[in-house]
Amino acid sequence: MNLIFIKIAFRNLSRHKVKSLIVGGLIFLVSFIMTIGNGVIKGMNTGLRKNVVEGFTGHIVLISTNQFDKEVFGSLSGRPIALMNDYSKTESVLKSLNYIKDFLPVGRNVAMVLTETRIPIFWLLISVDMDEYQKFFNSNLIVIEGNSLLSNDTGLLIGSEQRKYAANFFNIWFYPVGSEINYSNMPPKVFTNRENLEYKTDAVLMGLSEDFSSDVRIPVKGIVKFKNLNNFFGGFVFVDRKSFVEIFNYIVEKIDESKISEEQKKILKEENLDSLLEEELFATSLDVRKEGYKTEEIKKAIKKEKEINYNPEAYNAVLIKLKNGINEDVALKKLNEELKKSGCDAKAISWKDATPQLAQMIGMIQGTFNMIIFLLFLVSFIVIMNTISMSVIERITEIGMMRAVGAQKRFIANLIRLESLILGVVFGGGGVISGAITCWFIRMLKLTSKNEMMNLVFGGEVFSPLVGFGDIFSNILVLIFLVLLAIIYPAGLAKKVTPLEAIARE
Repeated sequence: MNLIFIKIAFRNLSRHKVKSLIVGGLIFLVSFIMTIGNGVIKGMNTGLRKNVVEGFTGHIVLISTNQFDKEVFGSLSGRPIALMNDYSKTESVLKSLNYIKDFLPVGRNVAMVLTETRIPIFWLLISVDMDEYQKFFNSNLIVIEGNSLLSNDTGLLIGSEQRKYAANFFNIWFYPVGSEINYSNMPPKVFTNRENLEYKTDAVLMGLSEDFSSDVRIPVKGIVKFKNLNNFFGGFVFVDRKSFVEIFNYIVEKIDESKISEEQKKILKEENLDSLLEEELFATSLDVRKEGYKTEEIKKAIKKEKEINYNPEAYNAVLIKLKNGINEDVALKKLNEELKKSGCDAKAISWKDATPQLAQMIGMIQGTFNMIIFLLFLVSFIVIMNTISMSVIERITEIGMMRAVGAQKRFIANLIRLESLILGVVFGGGGVISGAITCWFIRMLKLTSKNEMMNLVFGGEVFSPLVGFGDIFSNILVLIFLVLLAIIYPAGLAKKVTPLEAIARE
């Protein structure tokens, strides 16, 4: 009986080839577009995760508990990011957690570049061990001019986009010290204005800090760019650790009380500060005669006076990578609980919170694609339902004759469902496979774009829609579900057909 039922379904599809091709063509088109759309969304998510999470921010970012703003990367508001206290305690906690793959402490804050025009340039500085940084992010940073920063180097690595910005708006072109100007790396707009540019191989930076900060002249060591999404990340400037703590005055203050006399300690504890002026308690008599001093001793004394005990653990954030298969939300919750329990001056935030502007743009693009897919699903549902309904209405005579020879309502409804499912599997499956092949072909072409918005759509500079075998299977299931929904109404119409209607039409 089942075999006969299937034969009748295929015979009906063959008898109504035009209607079958119309319905099948619509299903093919829907499945084809849906597969490509889902492939683009998946490729974008995969690319962004690879280029942003695994190439710039990590999965989770730690900041100080005293830090109100979560925007670690991208904010140039001038508000300094709080320093993390007792980093060694936080480091011990991170090393003890088995779901953390790796972590990288970084200094991050905003500094002002002092210029002769008195119009400052604001740079978002990142201070990190460059060898560890490149290892952590799989060498995502490329040196296009000059050299990278070695462990004991003093210098700046300026992002290519930041250099372009300084040239366009401040007529300053930075290039590495000891190198010649490479005009081939100048954007066309900058090149046409090259005679009016001020060429600099160093920058005087002053940290924007709530406390005292210093202005330090630092040489430009190199110009860098990111392998992917350089339009978004190329505005950062990397600085060596020593210069960073000096700019923002991150020092460890230690008073050697053994060098303070008992009488001086007593005066310092008094509330009457006028007593400090009664005697020259802190003055020492100096023999200014030539034979009373040595030049070498004075130089040593001045050098000792200038020595500052800088904080080697001056970090504002810690970038964390999770092990494969670890859920980010679960890990974020567990990590915050562990940090709070251990009394660390650190709280964990998502990479999306650390880069809210970029995350919002990504969310908008993904939301737009999802809305398009949903509208396509809705329109396809309506079109397929109407097309099958029209086919049922045109076959009322045929259906009525089948009822007249004993076919039950359930038999008629199941026959319509089977015919539609056959069309859905054949044409829909063909559309899904064709869409997957198209996505694979596009990946092979390696289409690129330098446009910032297109880079977000692509998930990087290369357009790589991604469709796997699991996606093919899930898309076919979605399509079958769509067809089953669409034939509910047409099947109901077919069940209402009576033998009398067939005779009346004849």
